[in-house]
Amino acid sequence: MKAQLTARIGPVLREAAARLRSAGIATARQDAELLLARVLETTRLALHLEPTRQLPAEALAGLEALIARRASHEPLQYLLGAEDFGGVRLAVGPGVFIPRPETELLVERAVARCPEAGLVLDLCAGSGAVACAVAARRTDVTVWAVELAAEAAGWARANVGRLGLADHITVLEGDLFAPVAARAERWDLVVANPPYIARTALASLPAEVRDWEPALALDGGPDGLALIDRILDGGPAFVRPGGAVLLEIGHDHADRLRRRLAGDARYGPPLFCRDFLGYERVLEVTIAGLRPPPSPGGWGVWGGGGRSQLTCQPG
Repeated sequence: MKAQLTARIGPVLREAAARLRSAGIATARQDAELLLARVLETTRLALHLEPTRQLPAEALAGLEALIARRASHEPLQYLLGAEDFGGVRLAVGPGVFIPRPETELLVERAVARCPEAGLVLDLCAGSGAVACAVAARRTDVTVWAVELAAEAAGWARANVGRLGLADHITVLEGDLFAPVAARAERWDLVVANPPYIARTALASLPAEVRDWEPALALDGGPDGLALIDRILDGGPAFVRPGGAVLLEIGHDHADRLRRRLAGDARYGPPLFCRDFLGYERVLEVTIAGLRPPPSPGGWGVWGGGGRSQLTCQPG
């Protein structure tokens, strides 16, 4: 950008948006405004209220660097350093998966399903998005968040600390259930937003995703179900009877998972929740067995067909 000719907000934004548009950025004007607002530590509204404001040379230099990075299709969230998700503002950057709005459905189900003072195990935790959103809304809940990638686990720990949730969330590094395998606890919920994109589809992802976000957080194996299958295989050993496994899944996975779970007596009937586009995107399955009733007076028997009519009284 020609600082000596375009040193006011209005012309700077027009030129920045034109550069992004020519680079194939669909949200060019919006991105230019967000990046300039970040440089000036202000809001998009303030930019519109002061279109003739003169910009200092250091602000122009900072914007130039960010526009160049965005033109290379680096995710906007990395450049802004944050993303809003589930009622919390998360720090994000290179090396961590960016939380998506559709994952808020997983949070909603976890918040609704977890009992009072419940224990939640969040697998494939990434930036800590699900763990932080759940713990921020349910301060009675304790969450253990497990992430395989050390860099992503670092982002999770930073978000937990910055949001003041260290008393509610413990971040561990490792592969799925391995870091908690020796613990005596059994969890009320296992939740996960695992990688679920089929390996053959990775190359067709948008450049912002394919070239910048960590492949470990995207690659779900040959059919996208590799991690989902492993979590479902291991879940019953770590969840209390009557507890549940909640998973975000691919938009085309529901039918295959129905068939997979049909013969698994360890789980009750699967429940699939639809996202805002109508896709079945969250799988919820209950662990078969005995579950404490919601009020005193007996124990309900849970199994592959749901709750039976048989109620047993203690003693």
